[in-house]
Amino acid sequence: MIIPSGGLRRSSLSSVVKETFGEPSMIEGHRLHESRIDGRGVDPAGVFTIDEVPGPAGVVTVVLAGELDMAASSAVRSRVDAAAGLRGLVIDLEGATFIDSSMLKELLRASAELARYETRLVLAAVPPTVRRLLELTRTTELFTIAADRAEALRAAGA
Repeated sequence: MIIPSGGLRRSSLSSVVKETFGEPSMIEGHRLHESRIDGRGVDPAGVFTIDEVPGPAGVVTVVLAGELDMAASSAVRSRVDAAAGLRGLVIDLEGATFIDSSMLKELLRASAELARYETRLVLAAVPPTVRRLLELTRTTELFTIAADRAEALRAAGA
């Protein structure tokens, strides 16, 4: 469709767009709160869990799962702060389906903060999506990464 220049006002242009493309609408099923990640069991989007698992004396294991974004940052921060001064903190990411920049920032803060207290931070079972983010941001070398929780506990000094 060719629209003559200079002749259409904003309201006229709006009606031409509506005639050509129809009313603007959201694509059905494209709502964030209805997201589903197949095979990972996370529904709806934005759901996360943070659990603490008993471990050897002086080492805390925090298990993170689901979509780890700004909503999860403060809860992770409180767990990290509570571990300061211990021998080690293992953060098990096996169940993580997504982390955003705010959670990456929190993990980087945790690494720096715990180093001040000589508390060893080890990331365990980092899934490919999270590992990709660490690689893209060139932060992989800033963390001790273990293949699984048992290896992480050994690396943390348990």
